[in-house]
Amino acid sequence: MNPDTYATLYGPARPAPPRRGTGLAVVAAVLWAVALLLLSFLGFLALWAEADAGPAEGFPLRWAPICLAVAAVPIALLRTPAVRRLTVPARALVTGLAVCSMAIGLAVWAV
Repeated sequence: MNPDTYATLYGPARPAPPRRGTGLAVVAAVLWAVALLLLSFLGFLALWAEADAGPAEGFPLRWAPICLAVAAVPIALLRTPAVRRLTVPARALVTGLAVCSMAIGLAVWAV
């Protein structure tokens, strides 16, 4: 094959651009890990407190609104047009910040 064929058909060879957002993805992963760790610990404490309170029937309904709010905030945030225009690592960072701040707030409130 003629070495100039590629250049004639497709133009000069261009190297792939460097990947961007790796640091952003790492920060987002750390935020999500901290948030999920805090939320799981708070869930454990909530269930332990319910078990210590005595016999109960079914799921404690007073914790349901908190669980729904923690799940609804990142979903609602992801559906906004401003967040939809962001890159995937930036979306993960924004929702991680929201969930992490909610988890920290719940931890402070619980203590």
